[in-house]
Amino acid sequence: MENFDQIMPLNYSGSEVGGYLNAMHLNQIDTIKDMLYEIQNALEQQIRLSGPSKFIDQHTEYNILFEQLQNCGWDKVNFISPDFHELHLKAIDESEREHILKIWIPDKFPNEGPKYDCDLPQEFQYRWLPDDTLLMMFTVFQETLAMYSQFWDIMDELDKNTWILEPEIPSRKDCRRQIALASGISLLIVVNPLIPTSVPVCHYLGPERVVEPVRAKFNKNIHLWSEFDSVLTNLKQVLELEFPSPSTSKKEEFCIECGICYSYLLGEAIPEMTCDNPKCNQSFHHACLYEYIRMLPDVRSSFNKLFGECPYCCKPLWCTVL
Repeated sequence: MENFDQIMPLNYSGSEVGGYLNAMHLNQIDTIKDMLYEIQNALEQQIRLSGPSKFIDQHTEYNILFEQLQNCGWDKVNFISPDFHELHLKAIDESEREHILKIWIPDKFPNEGPKYDCDLPQEFQYRWLPDDTLLMMFTVFQETLAMYSQFWDIMDELDKNTWILEPEIPSRKDCRRQIALASGISLLIVVNPLIPTSVPVCHYLGPERVVEPVRAKFNKNIHLWSEFDSVLTNLKQVLELEFPSPSTSKKEEFCIECGICYSYLLGEAIPEMTCDNPKCNQSFHHACLYEYIRMLPDVRSSFNKLFGECPYCCKPLWCTVL
C-alpha cells in the first residue's frame, strides 16, 4: 500500500505493533480494509504475548491523569510532554505575574507522589498522600504564591527603577540585587521574602574611601526606615540619594570591565574588587584578583587574606582567599 508511512509511521517510539507490521509486509497490502485487518491481528498477538492487564493499566493511568488535569482546569495546563511524564501548570498571582509549577508524573501515580519544581524564594514543599490530587497540590502552590506577593512587588520596583548589575536576569526566586549607585560603586542587598519591607542585609562594593561615607550615612539614618514603605523608598530616604535609573542613564556607565581579564562578566560574576588609590580606581573580578596576587613572588597571607600590589598603580591591595 503506497504512502502508508504518512498515515501510520512504523518507527514511532514505544510501539510493539510497529515491530510486527514491518515495511515489507505492509507493501503487500492493497486496501485500507486489509491494513486494518493486519493491525487487528498484530494487536491480538501482542495482547496474547504480554497479557491484557498492561494495556488496561495504562488506559486507567491516563484516565486518572486526564481527570485530575480536568479538575485543575485546562486553562492552567501550560505544557504536557509527549509521554505524559512531565507537565507544567500555570498560575497567575494578584499582580498578573505568571508562575509555573513543573511536575514529573511517576509510573505508580497517584499512589506515588510526583516530583515538582518552581521558582520561589524559598523551597516549595508538599507532602503527597495516597488520596491527594494534582488540584490539591496546585491549590497549595497558589496559596504559597500569595505569601510572596509583596516581596515580588518590591523586587519588581527595584528592577524597574534602578540599574541592577547582578543578577543580570533576575528570577522569581532571587532575593539579592546588586544596585548601581555610581560608576564603580554599588550596593548589594538581600531581601527577606517573608518580611520584605524590613531592613535588608547590605554590602557596599567599591573603593573603601568612597563607600565608607555611604555606609556611615546608612547607619546614621537607619532609624528613619519604615516597614510601611518599600525597600526602594526607604533606601532613598536613608542614603539621601537618587538611584541611577534606566530613564536617566545607560547601564554601560556602571558596567566597568575587569582590569585583569578585560571583560565585565566572568561567568555570572561582575567586578566587585576596586583599588583604593583615588588616581587608579581600577576594578577586578574577585577570582581574577585572587589568581593574580597568588602568583606574585612577594605575596603575603594572613588568616584568609592575600596581600599584594595593584597591577596598575602598585599600591597595596588585598583579597580574601577563595
